[in-house]
Amino acid sequence: MIDATFSRPHWLILPVLCVGLAGCGSSGSSSGEPSAFQKFSNVVMFQSTTVPPAPPKTQGEVQKERQDEEDALVCPEVIIADGGAAMRAQSGPDSGSLRHQISILNVARECVATGNGGYNLKVGVEGRVLLGPAGAPGSYYATLVTTVTRGTTTVARRSARVGGTIASGQGGTDFSYVEQGIVVPPGRGDVEITVDLSPAGAATAAHRRRR
Repeated sequence: MIDATFSRPHWLILPVLCVGLAGCGSSGSSSGEPSAFQKFSNVVMFQSTTVPPAPPKTQGEVQKERQDEEDALVCPEVIIADGGAAMRAQSGPDSGSLRHQISILNVARECVATGNGGYNLKVGVEGRVLLGPAGAPGSYYATLVTTVTRGTTTVARRSARVGGTIASGQGGTDFSYVEQGIVVPPGRGDVEITVDLSPAGAATAAHRRRR
C-alpha cells in the first residue's frame, strides 16, 4: 500500500508558486518596477531581485570600441573651391605681367572619432609661392579659409595667413599649414570640407574640385 502523504507536497507546489508569482504572465508593471516574474528570474540568474550593474569596461575594451568606431568612420574629402586654388597678382592682362602666384598644391585631412558619429578634424594644406616675370624678391601671403558644414549648418569657419618669403635668386618657396581643433558634433547630413584661397575667401558653389 502506497502512503499518500509522500505525494501531498507536490500538489501544493504549483498553487503556492502561482500565488507567489501573481501576474507571472506580465513582463513588467505600469510603475516601472520589475514584476514578480522578473524578480524571480533575476534571483535565478543573478541571485538578486535586481539586475546588477554592468562591470566597468577594461582599457582594452574601450580602445577596441574606439578603434571599431574609427574604422567605420568615413572621413570626408577636402574640396578646393572653384577659383580658390590660386591667387595671382598682376600688373597687366598678359602672362608676362605676373608678379607672383600663391597656389594650393595638396590637401589632406584626419578624422578621429569621438562617439555617436562625431569626430575631431584636422585639415592640412601644402602650397607654393611662385615669383612671376614682373615680380621681385619679397614676402607674399594670402588668406586661406577652411569651412566645414554638416548639411546646411556651418560647423566651423577658420581663416589663416599662408605664404612665404622668396629670397633673391630664388623663383619660389613652399608652405604648409594644418588647421586643427575642429570639432564635428554628431548629427544628420553629409559633412563637407572646403578650402579657399580666393581673395574674397568665400567658397563658390559650382564646379568644386575634390582632392
